[in-house]
Amino acid sequence: MQEREAQAALKDGQVIGIHSTSELEAKKKAAKKASRLLILYFTATWCGPCRYMSPLYSNLATQHPRVVFLKVDIDEPNDVAASWNISSVLTFCFIRDGKEVDKVVGADKGSLEQKIAQHSTSK
Repeated sequence: MQEREAQAALKDGQVIGIHSTSELEAKKKAAKKASRLLILYFTATWCGPCRYMSPLYSNLATQHPRVVFLKVDIDEPNDVAASWNISSVLTFCFIRDGKEVDKVVGADKGSLEQKIAQHSTSK
């Protein structure tokens, strides 16, 4: 039953907005339990490259339903970006088994796709 709840919380094929550290921890725990790669996308509404990458990120979520796609607006009044020491947007953090395994900084669609392919198949 817990496994099914974890799967349901991950919203296959969708980008999930994160608005608090506790929300992020719950998603990380669910992804770990389901043995899924989790990608944390740090963005901002004023960031031009972020506006370019956001629809691509959503498209990647539909193409990779077994990967958990999360999105954090660094300007929201929360401590998520600070706790991850994000120094520039846009940043993508790749998390497997609760630990950061890779990172892409900048609007590099090719690197993002390559890292998703690399980490979604590795265990």
